[in-house]
Amino acid sequence: MKASSFAALTVFLAVCVMVGSGDAAQIPRNCSTQAPWGAPAWKGKEPPLTPLCRTAYVALHDDSKLVPDFVSWNLTTEHVLGCIPRKDSFAPDPDLPAGHRAELSDYKGKKGFDRGHFAPNADFAWDANVQRESFYLSNMSPQASHLNQWQWERLEEATRAWAEARGALVVMDGPIWKGTPKTIGANKVAIPTAYWKIVVDPDTNEALAFIMRNVPTTKGDLEPFQVTIAEVEKEAGISLPLPKGVSRTKQGTLWPFDLTAFKRDKAKKCKK
Repeated sequence: MKASSFAALTVFLAVCVMVGSGDAAQIPRNCSTQAPWGAPAWKGKEPPLTPLCRTAYVALHDDSKLVPDFVSWNLTTEHVLGCIPRKDSFAPDPDLPAGHRAELSDYKGKKGFDRGHFAPNADFAWDANVQRESFYLSNMSPQASHLNQWQWERLEEATRAWAEARGALVVMDGPIWKGTPKTIGANKVAIPTAYWKIVVDPDTNEALAFIMRNVPTTKGDLEPFQVTIAEVEKEAGISLPLPKGVSRTKQGTLWPFDLTAFKRDKAKKCKK
């Protein structure tokens, strides 16, 4: 066998071992700042997962449903005031082999669904490469267009305003599955039933939790979607990694946020 062929085979085998290894979920050591309390634990059978360590977020990719089951990142004031314009560079994940990842063709022409980010690109406008990594399809799922662009976006906007006002936060989110999910595309990318998001302030040990169904939802108040962390864990079938002192059963008071002030500050910083 030629040396080049042997090297290619070695890489292929390494990727195959990496994908769906069956080991308990773990956060790669070099991504620990993005998930400082580790990985979630599944209450039932853990899905086949591949950890994907990015510069500014970490994802546990479900190799059967072809979407992430857990995404976590550290969000700072500096990050939310980034000024790099959005550039839609959607791409299949280069660290996942074909057949174990979503492709652009899976989403093409799927009316009513967007390629919805888990870790939103606007959180990474402080670095072009970091923002580009957020457009990997391993950070996406088929999300109802008028959830992605409306109420889920409102939650993302509020989270950035909180990070500006409170300082560094840890943000985690993921899908909720009920029954056998519907799919899109030739690779059968699964459509989540709902989404959860948790925002943790590590300085105060306060946390907010939210659940939104994957249906068109008008942009408005966040209170109707606020839940306890215990409700997220029940619906998602996981036990979430959290710092000591964070209550799982008490619904925290929604933190105030001023989107007008945040947008003004960002425009000033970016000289728009």
